[in-house]
Amino acid sequence: MEKPNQNVLQPGIVIACALLFILIFGVYSNSFQAAWHLDDYQNIVNNPRLKITDLSPGSIKQTFYAFYDKGQYQSRKLYRPIPCLTFGLNYYFGQLNPFGYHLVNTIIHFLSAAILFLTILSLFQTPNLADKNQEKAYFIALLSAVLWAVNPIQTQAVTYIVQRMAAMATLFYLMGLFFYLRGRLEQSGMKRKVIYFIYAFLSFLLALGSKENAVTLPVAVIMVEMIFFQDLRQPAKRKRFLLIFAVSVFAVLLVGAFIFLESGFGFLKGYGNRPFTLGQRLLTEPRVLVFYLSQIFYPVPGRLSIDHDMAISTSFFHPWTTLPSILFIFCLIGWSFSQIHKRPLISFAVLFYFLNHLIESSIIPLELIFEHRNYLPSLFLFLPISAGLNRLLNYYVQKNRIMYAAISSFITLLVIGLGMGTFIRNLAWASEKSLWEDALRKAPQSSRPYHNLAWAYYDRLGQDKQSLELYQKALALRRHNVSTKQMTLGNIANIYYKARNYQKAAELWTEALSLYPKNEIIRHRLATVLTKLGDLDAASEHMDFLIARRSDHTEYLNLMGYILMKQGRFKEALPYFRRCLKQNPHTKKAMINRGACLNVLGEYRAAEWALRYAYAHYPQDILPVLWLIDTNVKTGDAVDIENYFNRLFKLVGVNELVAILEKRAEDNLVLFPNSDSLYRKIAAVLKDRSDIVVRLQHQDRHRLE
Repeated sequence: MEKPNQNVLQPGIVIACALLFILIFGVYSNSFQAAWHLDDYQNIVNNPRLKITDLSPGSIKQTFYAFYDKGQYQSRKLYRPIPCLTFGLNYYFGQLNPFGYHLVNTIIHFLSAAILFLTILSLFQTPNLADKNQEKAYFIALLSAVLWAVNPIQTQAVTYIVQRMAAMATLFYLMGLFFYLRGRLEQSGMKRKVIYFIYAFLSFLLALGSKENAVTLPVAVIMVEMIFFQDLRQPAKRKRFLLIFAVSVFAVLLVGAFIFLESGFGFLKGYGNRPFTLGQRLLTEPRVLVFYLSQIFYPVPGRLSIDHDMAISTSFFHPWTTLPSILFIFCLIGWSFSQIHKRPLISFAVLFYFLNHLIESSIIPLELIFEHRNYLPSLFLFLPISAGLNRLLNYYVQKNRIMYAAISSFITLLVIGLGMGTFIRNLAWASEKSLWEDALRKAPQSSRPYHNLAWAYYDRLGQDKQSLELYQKALALRRHNVSTKQMTLGNIANIYYKARNYQKAAELWTEALSLYPKNEIIRHRLATVLTKLGDLDAASEHMDFLIARRSDHTEYLNLMGYILMKQGRFKEALPYFRRCLKQNPHTKKAMINRGACLNVLGEYRAAEWALRYAYAHYPQDILPVLWLIDTNVKTGDAVDIENYFNRLFKLVGVNELVAILEKRAEDNLVLFPNSDSLYRKIAAVLKDRSDIVVRLQHQDRHRLE
């Protein structure tokens, strides 16, 4: 095979990349200020391990362990380190301004399109394609990359910031294929071949470090070898490669199941939180895959959504489209295998598509449908279409100039139409309100749009009436998992909690916890509200459960210590605050509570040291100052008492102080000083304000305690 002239290709490659850059940044130009959405919050916005303020090795390393584990970010699990590192760098340079995150996502999308173009060019240099459309390889590769890049279905992977994980996995996956092809095609020596294969392996590792479904890359390499390099007309060779392919697919499915959830076949327990069984998922996914194909080839914005009303298949005949979808997919895959020699482009495109849906669209108990899952599988779907359009152009260029012009116009209008569709679809991602209102129109029988519109928009504006109405509607509709009802009840409880209707909040959180007793967040909130209601024994039982599961959780440790203090068990409370501060020395509540505990136990020197430490870190908080005054009143240090009173009145005015003392609120789970000596001392300091003294002296003692 004659090696292509690289000097001829270079200008064309530059032009192609420039065109891709202009098109991609043009159609995504209105996405750069799109809001944060859904999983963006727990994975990025609220993730302390990604909020790096320097580029030290320690800061870089912490981004590799940014796993969100049941309300905690203290996991030692390595979690998609490559995209998480880029999120950390985004934060370092621009904090939480979404512009920088969208810019990086769009650059990644452009790079993927450029590598796709180069990969397809390389495919046309393989033995089984070298004599087919070689002179038009450039046009086919460029058109394929363009149609993939500007297709509106890709918006969920590009504009939804957290899906950078899927986009980066795709980029490195493509690089792995490209370097493998370059290694196989290299003719200048073994050394260069080995270097390319090393690059391919490193790309595979980077892809796996971006998202676990990149585990299928070795099978894709086998597929490339089988379709584009081997002559499978020999029966023995055909059987051998088909056996290798089948075994590798099974191995990938097995390994994927293990690494995706790191629990072996224990991942099947995840079906306990889904409204479908393993069998029902396997019956439903063929319909989902056919629906994906319809979206890819008819991607009008009205058919795209963050949520879909996809009915669960309960048998081969319900819904009736279940069996036809299964038969269609099996027939399509079977036909593709039979056409490997005659129609390699179609075979590769189809088999690659289904191979890369194998992990997320088979046995793992993920949600049934998400459009971003097509980002990787759809890479080569436009390759046979582009080749077909190229053939039509070649056929009519001499025979019928009108038809040639019509087909050329169709291709131009197709690219423009897809680009406009992407631009329009991005408008829905502009804000959380626009995204979930769009989803509500398109999936009115799904609970998620109602729940998320209430949570992401109305809750944050404090419009509780609208939130409650939407949450109530969500409770009555189809849910994607069992825990959705628990989340909805929990969010309704949050509204009552903010309104200080603690009894109603406790009832709702109790009901929510009964649905899934292992939910730590709900149990912690229930313990908190029970503490405020004075049901300390019940609150203590919940905290015993939580601390048994997470003995290093700072909020759990502080709340347990606070409950013990409220029960008068100060000696037992003190170790919890110390353990809390060992985990995080800057935990304000534990700092103050530790000082308060030492004060009550009579360890005044230790109490003053602890409270000074708290005041040094939180100089705008009056509680450490009040406790310091109380401590020095008990030790009789008049100089320090005057000093701390001066600091106190720099923080609050006299009337504001009196209001605070009258309320004696402990809403933040920090013990409020309430000793008679402190009370008398404050009254003495304020002796020139007789009206205040009278109010303080005749305060109802039950309200103060």
